[in-house]
Amino acid sequence: MRYHELGKTTLGAPFIALVLSSPQNLRRLDTFRRLNARLADPRTLRSAGETTEALRDGKAVVLITSGVHSTEVGGSLTPVLLAHRLATDTSAATRAILDNVIVLLVPSLNPDGVSIVTRWYDRTLGTPAEGTRPPELYHHYAGHDNNRDWYAFTQVETQLTVDSLYSVWHPQIVFDIHQQQSDASRLFVPPYLDPIEPNVDPLLVDGANALGAAIAWELGGQGKTGISINSSYDAWTPARAYEHYHGAVRILAEAASAKLATPVDIPFDDLGARARGYNPRERSWNFTAPWPGGRWTLRDILSYQTDAAYALLENAARYRDRWLANFLTVGWRAVRGWKGWPYAYVIPRQRQDSVGLATLLGILHRGQVEIRSALQPITLGGQRFGAGSYVVVLRQPYAAFAKTLLEPQRYPDRRLYPGGPPQAPYDVTAHTLPLLLGVTCTAPTRRRSTKAGPAGCSTGGRFRTRRSWTPRSAPATSRRGSTPSSSPISRRSS
Repeated sequence: MRYHELGKTTLGAPFIALVLSSPQNLRRLDTFRRLNARLADPRTLRSAGETTEALRDGKAVVLITSGVHSTEVGGSLTPVLLAHRLATDTSAATRAILDNVIVLLVPSLNPDGVSIVTRWYDRTLGTPAEGTRPPELYHHYAGHDNNRDWYAFTQVETQLTVDSLYSVWHPQIVFDIHQQQSDASRLFVPPYLDPIEPNVDPLLVDGANALGAAIAWELGGQGKTGISINSSYDAWTPARAYEHYHGAVRILAEAASAKLATPVDIPFDDLGARARGYNPRERSWNFTAPWPGGRWTLRDILSYQTDAAYALLENAARYRDRWLANFLTVGWRAVRGWKGWPYAYVIPRQRQDSVGLATLLGILHRGQVEIRSALQPITLGGQRFGAGSYVVVLRQPYAAFAKTLLEPQRYPDRRLYPGGPPQAPYDVTAHTLPLLLGVTCTAPTRRRSTKAGPAGCSTGGRFRTRRSWTPRSAPATSRRGSTPSSSPISRRSS
């Protein structure tokens, strides 16, 4: 196990991550990080031999995050139990996990909130207020919406996670631990409900479907009831699913809550009857074993969450080769480009709000999007753009992230029944940065005119690479978008 302090939180607490794997893997972390970075950007693989080596020798990388909503108190405790199990269990299953997987474990994405909720719970224990939410935001600035910051990067905790984990390690799987209301299913895991945001690679949707169902199957075999899939939660926005646009499968786990750490008693008839996509009182294809009701405790929450995380890690170890191969396929599709997508987005430099423009470019930069700068006037798709215009070519590893943030969203017209009223969305329906920030952005439909020359070249020609624009607030990055090896998570520490 390796312990890393990635930085300080909003209120100055340590923001930490653990790396768990076998002793031999921990000694070679830099090697595995480099191999995974090459799979994340297939342009760096110069031969079939290098590809074979990366797939053969690489390890599946799993990022486990929890506690972003600190009133979901199981989230900050489950990582402790999981880490202890991985560090002390000598079973063949755990050895296989440690040999084949590098686990990045963030005990809490909101340590400040953990302290706020703990103080409130201790203060109110034994009073009528026991188990209630604290009368203050449990994230200093964002409250509950700190988990809608995965495209704007406004909070330091989001920035630390993206800069020191995602951009360095490029995980194939992210397990995001949450809690939901007490009267719902005991645990939700994917598949997600429709709509799925259309820029998410279909292979990632397939991966979430398969892995979520495998977790539900494993927990059902252990005798756990009340597990729902394909219910409650969609996969529409990067605001809460950064990984879907960076090559990773996101497994959201939502366990039923107690009253913070205080048990609740829920008779079967008090379970909700109008949940999205299922009825907690009825058996269905996506809710095969209803929970009978009764007492629900913090121990139950930890059991469901920890066992779900372990089942996920077993799958990552067992199918390490498939996870790496599919990860590479997603990368190749991105750098080759998708049929029907624009060739590029152009953001003129002239007559723009300087703050809005800098904010938009900074967001794309932090999200590992390559931004080029026109050295002279250019013509793309029959349109003329001045020198200094910024160009985002959609032939790069994280093109989907750029496209999703730069194009106008069109949320599907979903009805409760044909001709009926609109079906309410889960929450976020749009995330168009040019509209949000008042910046003009154009998507030429054709690559170039005959007079434009070799548009999009990465050396020489009329574009400079992304390094021509590096915000002071963002970490220096290499041309291919990887964070330098001096990042805190890549250094060994005790």
